[in-house]
Amino acid sequence: MINTLRRNIKKQDSLVSKLLYRIVKFVKHGQLPSLTILYKPIYICYTLMGIIFHRCMNLFIYIPMMQSRLTQYANGLQLENGMPLIAGPVSISIGNNTCLNGAMSIHGHPDNEQCELVIGNDCHIGWQTGITVGTKVIIGNNVMIAGRTMISGHSGHGVSIDERDNPKMADLVIEDDVWLCTNCHIVRPVHIGRGSVIAAGCIVTKDVPENVLFGGNPGKIIRYLNSE
Repeated sequence: MINTLRRNIKKQDSLVSKLLYRIVKFVKHGQLPSLTILYKPIYICYTLMGIIFHRCMNLFIYIPMMQSRLTQYANGLQLENGMPLIAGPVSISIGNNTCLNGAMSIHGHPDNEQCELVIGNDCHIGWQTGITVGTKVIIGNNVMIAGRTMISGHSGHGVSIDERDNPKMADLVIEDDVWLCTNCHIVRPVHIGRGSVIAAGCIVTKDVPENVLFGGNPGKIIRYLNSE
């Protein structure tokens, strides 16, 4: 609409039309001059209001709702960007001083009425991470899980038609001090040993020993880490 108006005004040869043309052009493409003295305080107030708003939402809405969903009170629980999506029959326990990103999801498999997720102390789970619980998923203490990581506590579906409706579910364990880097996929119930690092983009299909760098598709041991 603005482009059509600008073209029609441009066709007219008069001072008024030229003035209107400049006004329309400024509305579409123009910018105000740099007014740092004016807009810097406005930006600071805008940022401060956002911080206060999100803190109040966490303090009075998101964290209390999340605490009410847990089996026991989690001291020092932190939530980033709201409350995680929780779906299905899953019991959730979280330790002290753990931080969850609100843009993550937790799903209990509908075929099991007693799914259980246990998250330890001092953990951090990043954005767009998905945790699917088959029977039990145990995440130890001081575990870092980067964004876009998928953790599946069941084996998925078989290739043949007869096996597709019956995924095999089992316990999945991630021991203390493990670091799952960005975009990891744990595609079946496995045991990841203490202190290991799962490289970005790794597909984990088997157990991982302690203190190793594990990466690739399918994942394999790249090297052993110093355990000291």
